[in-house]
Amino acid sequence: PLYVHSFRVIGNRHLTKVQQYLYDHPDPERLTTVSDKLKWYRIQRGYLQHDVAKTMGVNRTTYSHYEENELDAYPLDKLSKAADLFEIPVTALLDDFHLFLYNGQGKQIKGLRKSMRLTQSQFAEYLGISLGTLKNWEQDRVCIQKTTFEKLSALPKPPQSF
Repeated sequence: PLYVHSFRVIGNRHLTKVQQYLYDHPDPERLTTVSDKLKWYRIQRGYLQHDVAKTMGVNRTTYSHYEENELDAYPLDKLSKAADLFEIPVTALLDDFHLFLYNGQGKQIKGLRKSMRLTQSQFAEYLGISLGTLKNWEQDRVCIQKTTFEKLSALPKPPQSF
């Protein structure tokens, strides 16, 4: 016997919010924020916020703030746990700022300063910060703020990638 099947095409308006999110963001490589990447991988792997929060060692409310893009800095140890759950490298979850921190802010700031041929004092003055702050950044004792990173990113890059 011959069977004829017909399938109804489902338009965007018939998708759930989760399906719509994956439809709107088919490629995690194009996502630019940690929050969007966390959400994408969680949805793609079929986890609830509670599941990821438990793995990361935070409560669900805290995790929901992670996905709502409410943080300037995400704890790398927590992101590592989420990456393990999603079976991806932690770098897949990081935005430019967190990659900068992950790859060692001190050596990168020092490299930028040297590429501009400035002393620590000159570079601190150029950035409008104290010399002590710059030294702390270069020695990885204090993390720079995201807004400061954005200003640094706008400066000329050293020959090797910044």
